Amino acid sequence: MKIVELSPIDFDNYAKSSEYANPYQTSNFGKAAQTLGYDVLYLGFEDGLAIKGVALLLTQNVYLGQSISYSPRGPLLDYEDFTFFENALHSLKKYLNEHKIMSFTMDPPVILSMRNKDGTVRMNNNNVDRKLDAILNGGEVTKASTYAKDIVNFLLKKMNFDYRGQTLFFEGILPRWYSMMDLPINANNLLRKIDKRTRTKLRKAAKLGVEILKDESKNIEAIYEIAREKFDRPIDFYRNLIIDNPDCEVYVARINSEKYVNNSKILYEREIERNEILARIIQEKNAVGKNMNKALNQKMESDKIISGYKEHLVKSTQTLKDFPNGRIIAMAIVIKSGNNSFIFEDGFLKQYGNLNPLYLLRWKIIEQYSESNSRTFFFGEITGGFDIRRNPLHGLNEAKLSLRGSILEYIGEFGIMTNKTMYNLYQASNGVNATFKI
Repeated sequence: MKIVELSPIDFDNYAKSSEYANPYQTSNFGKAAQTLGYDVLYLGFEDGLAIKGVALLLTQNVYLGQSISYSPRGPLLDYEDFTFFENALHSLKKYLNEHKIMSFTMDPPVILSMRNKDGTVRMNNNNVDRKLDAILNGGEVTKASTYAKDIVNFLLKKMNFDYRGQTLFFEGILPRWYSMMDLPINANNLLRKIDKRTRTKLRKAAKLGVEILKDESKNIEAIYEIAREKFDRPIDFYRNLIIDNPDCEVYVARINSEKYVNNSKILYEREIERNEILARIIQEKNAVGKNMNKALNQKMESDKIISGYKEHLVKSTQTLKDFPNGRIIAMAIVIKSGNNSFIFEDGFLKQYGNLNPLYLLRWKIIEQYSESNSRTFFFGEITGGFDIRRNPLHGLNEAKLSLRGSILEYIGEFGIMTNKTMYNLYQASNGVNATFKI
């Protein structure tokens, strides 16, 4: 076996056919990563005269002409064939050493577990991972995790990789936990099953003038205005990722300024009337005992609602003045890879957070994809902390699992030195080692 360098086109042709296809192992992501200062290698694992695996690698020159490397959510190869996997890694290590790349990091697209939204391990019902499907055919959940653990043990004991741990939060370069949903689904049935709190947020966003659109123009400036609140990336990152990418779609939440003003006013006035009725009931003591307590609680809740609608009325008036034709307040970048579709990134303008635009945006997207030919839909990264009391980011989990999604857990991040001498010198001369930020 030998490592060969591929053109971006040849790389994509193979990567898209892989069962492990994902947005990070594409030439569009490679071009985007170059704007972050990384060099990109498109490598193939050639066995005989055939390419039997590929890996996109990001490299960064850090010390005396030596580089470090990282394959995000890769490589893409047959993880079930340990003999091939071993030969592929030996060949890759040799290639990297010869090209003055002294370390290699990867987070393989191998699934450790599938879980229900509460964190309990569940059956993998819809071909998320071919090996897992075969193992779980008889419901043998424990054997599924054994398969993934066999890979971990192989990398640690046979290939001498360093394991970065089963992280619960965002300690690695890429997240290890994701919210996803099996497809197809019946959107109407799903809407009825969603919890009342989430349905209320969806209705509120729609009532206050949030409209969901597929942005055929792929308005980079509008996307970047939102993205830069969350990530420190140049605008060209998004331009290279999205433009001329046939597998990428952009969806936006736009506030209809006129509707926002009118509906805010209507909702505010209705609640004022309701509040006055409750006030009269309390003042005239038309309720006693439990009924009085109920009226008092309703009055206090109504006071809070009025305060919220008043805030919307002020904000909507200013929005209409500044953006009479509406304003994009949230966005989602959706990328189709193989049989799966991913929200690669989403976000919203913080000043419009109380409109819950991402809730409505995610719902409308999954409604759009409910009968697509994708077998799974990924809502994005979450954490592995399922105890609300101990998870400061439980709100992220709540939001991305609100549509009754499931949880996917990858095996995690592995690293190895391909030139121990140079890497040890690098470590000795630098207090803090460089890492990849994507």
